[in-house]
Amino acid sequence: QAKHLIVQAAKLIAPKIEKTFVEGFDYVIETLRATDSYTDIASDMEISKAVYFLKHKKPKEAKETLLAFEKKDQKLHDSTTMSRAYTNVCFIYFLEGDMKNADQYGTLAIKSDRYNAKALVNKGNCEMRKGQLAEEKERFDDARDQYNNAKELYMEGIGVEAECVEAIFNLGLCCRTMARLEQRLENMHDYEAHLRAAGQAFEKLYTILPDLTECNWNIATIYDELDLLAPQEGRDSSIKKAEDWYKCLIAQVKSDSGVLARFGALMARVDDESQAVAYHLDSYRYYPVDMDVISWLGAYQVKSEMYEEAIKYFEKAAQIQPKEVKWQLMVASCHRRVGSYTQALDTYKDIDRKFPNNIECLQYLVRLCKELGKKDEKEEYQKKLSSAEAELGRQQASTRGAQELNGHSDNDFNQLAAPVQQSSGYGGYGEFQAKPAEPKPSRVDTDSEAARAVEERQAGQGKKQFNKGRKNSDDWGDDELGDDLLPM
Repeated sequence: QAKHLIVQAAKLIAPKIEKTFVEGFDYVIETLRATDSYTDIASDMEISKAVYFLKHKKPKEAKETLLAFEKKDQKLHDSTTMSRAYTNVCFIYFLEGDMKNADQYGTLAIKSDRYNAKALVNKGNCEMRKGQLAEEKERFDDARDQYNNAKELYMEGIGVEAECVEAIFNLGLCCRTMARLEQRLENMHDYEAHLRAAGQAFEKLYTILPDLTECNWNIATIYDELDLLAPQEGRDSSIKKAEDWYKCLIAQVKSDSGVLARFGALMARVDDESQAVAYHLDSYRYYPVDMDVISWLGAYQVKSEMYEEAIKYFEKAAQIQPKEVKWQLMVASCHRRVGSYTQALDTYKDIDRKFPNNIECLQYLVRLCKELGKKDEKEEYQKKLSSAEAELGRQQASTRGAQELNGHSDNDFNQLAAPVQQSSGYGGYGEFQAKPAEPKPSRVDTDSEAARAVEERQAGQGKKQFNKGRKNSDDWGDDELGDDLLPM
């Protein structure tokens, strides 16, 4: 107790008793070193001096201070102090991206004191990083081994210090990383096992730090993912837990658009339409450029046959992705479905100027000009359409010829060309590692969702006539929507 008080007092006065904090620390260290019974406190103060350098963004001086421990008489420092010094050196090299030296000093820290939980965590971080590098190079077996090594080190750290929050948190992240690797390799049984292990780690952390937002986010998203893996009869438990954790998280971060969007998607999966719309709208209000949210809201408005509202979202999407033609085609399609044919025609003309030879656009221009009695324009667009279709045919023939020349069928070529899919999506709180973010299974693909929505509506109501005031020869109203929200 006396030594603890001396250390605290020394840390308080060292930065203030001389002109610079370096001189102050040096004076305190030399004074303590002069007394044989306080040499261990002097060593503690040297480490404190290095930490003070780090706080003042001077990593070079901090590293020099810590490395000086190796050059001094080892009798001046006990193994515990040396382990602490090596742990800090490992941490600095890790932040600098020097993995070779970080791993070397991480190993030295553990050799000096196997019961240093922080040293075990740092060494585990080095193993994690080596695993990530191996995964990037598609050496999956090596990556799996490195992740397992990291997991064992984190668990050993927890065994040494049961409430070491760094070890528990990193264990959870490690298990999630292992789960993503197994998902990538389509080992779904191992994927689920690692995901559940990650959930257990974060729930243990929650008992220690219940207000830690990163912890709550991880637990909520883990149950969200487990819901997608559960059989239909076993979903209720995962869904209820995910819902509870999301509500707890939203109470902490009310304006996090990603959290709101994910919870909205979960509500959509359980067919709670009002909640799904409300949370997606909240997400859109806080972050109005999230394409997943915009496309979901646009698809929902199409499902609800509120095409004027859908236009707002598709126009926003077109502003965000001006080089993506499908959003502008969706805007034109919505104009057409509400009977605004003149405005639809103007929109298609604008698309034709920006994306010449777009076959879908030209097809609708021909049909609209025919409906509106614009014979000259119809013939002009018909010629452009024929030319574009001929060019497309030539390109397809050339592609088939190249494939046959290379000895590949279409299926073989597609299989070779398809990259390995990696999960991507909202990272949210807690995902600090430089890895792809959680898979977003709850996000909605706009095209498929819109098509599905219309199919559901038509299955329940039959094909529905729009714009009933128009004559029967109008063949626009009862067209079925295709994947691009356009009549087939």
